[in-house]
Amino acid sequence: MKEDITDEAILALTTNRDTLEEGFRCLVMKYQRQLYQVIRNKLSSHADADDVLQNTFLKVFRHIARFEGRSGLYTWMYRIATNEVNNHYKRENRNKVIFLEDNEQYQADGYVNMDHLEQQVEIIVSMLPARQQMVFRMRYYDELSYKEIAAILDLSEGALKSSFHHAVKKIELKLRAEQIE
Repeated sequence: MKEDITDEAILALTTNRDTLEEGFRCLVMKYQRQLYQVIRNKLSSHADADDVLQNTFLKVFRHIARFEGRSGLYTWMYRIATNEVNNHYKRENRNKVIFLEDNEQYQADGYVNMDHLEQQVEIIVSMLPARQQMVFRMRYYDELSYKEIAAILDLSEGALKSSFHHAVKKIELKLRAEQIE
């Protein structure tokens, strides 16, 4: 099996009952690293990312026959992965209270502690509403354009820009509030 197999060849294999398994193996080999990275950038734990990746491929397997080709195969799977991350957040009940350690500071001797700052940002992002989390992570970590995000989430660019703006403002306010304490 080649990782350089075309999407068209993969789809041809997966639409034939006799070659379905081989086609799906090719699909997994070609896209599992990319999709894992997308999912991992949105989740804080490797185990959770593995679970979501597995759920993503299960959904892809179940619904590959319904793939209409209106977007690229990877874009379609990216959307499924994104929806699975949202489902994960809903299952994990992200509204739980997270206690921050009192003894850690953003600054020590005038220098910013970047590890601590990254941890704080991740905690704050995990407390945002699901859509804001997704848009923020896709824009900030995945560096996707609003147009790409709009295609994946099936939302308008204006709505995405608004969600991103609100997420950034909430993160800034929370960081400032914690810095003062």
